[in-house]
Formats: sequence, C-alpha cells, structure tokens
Amino acid sequence: MERHDYTLITDTELIELTGYQKPYKQCQSLEKAGIFFIKRPDGRPRTTWGHFNNPISRLSDSTSTEEPDFGAI
Repeated sequence: MERHDYTLITDTELIELTGYQKPYKQCQSLEKAGIFFIKRPDGRPRTTWGHFNNPISRLSDSTSTEEPDFGAI
C-alpha cells in the first residue's frame, strides 16, 4: 500500500511503531517523540504518516531562535 502524508496510521501500525499495545502508552510514546495526534473517544491515538514522518519537535528545531538586539534601540 502506498503511504501518503494524509494516510492514517492503522492501529496495527501504531503498535509496531510505538512498541505498545495499550492506547495510553501509545499516546505517551507519540507525545514524547513530538508527533501530533488526536485522541479518539475510545482513547486510541490517531495520526497520519505526514505527522509521523515530520514531527512537531523536528519542525520547531529548524526555526531560528535568534532574538532581536534590543540594546541597539
């Protein structure tokens, strides 16, 4: 099956990717890795391959952390 950024990761794939079967542990693992997900009403996390391959933590690391030189004013 071809994986697109918008393709949802299945429950089976989440078990393989996180190493956990319990939904709350999967959520903890995704959160620790900086991967955006939503929690379904049954407690299971849901995310896409795009979010998995481009985690928020990696995106925030690439932004500039330089601050303006306020002393120059």
